[in-house]
Amino acid sequence: MAEPTYQPRLWHLILTAFIAVFGAMVVWLVLNPRVEDDYRNYYIDRTWSCFPRLISHFYPLGEPLSFVKDRPGYERDSVRWCGFMPAKADGIKSFGEYGILKFKFDIPDEDLLLTFSSWANTNASKPERNVTIAVNGHRLGQITFKDAKRVNGNLIIPEAIAKSAEDGMVEIRWEVPVVGTPGTNTEPVTLQVRLEAVRIVPLSKAPPPPTTPVGEPAPKRANPRWGEIEKGGADPAFSSVSFE
Repeated sequence: MAEPTYQPRLWHLILTAFIAVFGAMVVWLVLNPRVEDDYRNYYIDRTWSCFPRLISHFYPLGEPLSFVKDRPGYERDSVRWCGFMPAKADGIKSFGEYGILKFKFDIPDEDLLLTFSSWANTNASKPERNVTIAVNGHRLGQITFKDAKRVNGNLIIPEAIAKSAEDGMVEIRWEVPVVGTPGTNTEPVTLQVRLEAVRIVPLSKAPPPPTTPVGEPAPKRANPRWGEIEKGGADPAFSSVSFE
């Protein structure tokens, strides 16, 4: 007795071919995912340590930007782009290897002055930690945290650097050092920077740094010159007289 043979019908062949093609397409997409750059950089390439937020980037140039509850200043959360936690009672805290703020405003034809008030999760018993500040990809300065005291910064942003970004943004990045080996989540332990306030103002509208006459002792609270960093003192972003 002859064994029965299976004669596939045409629609069986078409269905099988469709499944094979569909499977090949799925495999190709897995190996070559078509995703946004933000998604690829964070989830696939792991070249970014944080996932960007969808924000307006709007910033009223010259206004102090407060990250502390019940402080005066512009309070909308429109510039915290990547690497900073939501604002709490003591400001915004970085996570990962950097924190980025992105500002959108009409950039004037002159240099800008960046002032900020910051802290770090360190103390005098630990080694000094350096944090680099970069604007639009250009490293402009470095702040050193030696203890748990506030570090106030004044940094000049040259006009050419402020206008160098293709999208007209001013991106300010705090590059935070790694201070410990990865834990159970495989993420490295980094210094955590906390920002209380930030302000960007055209240099022509910023009060000049005070000077001390020759032969006279410097006052105890003399402001640093632009581009220098001051330890302790008042919050620079809320002074109506000077930036400290």
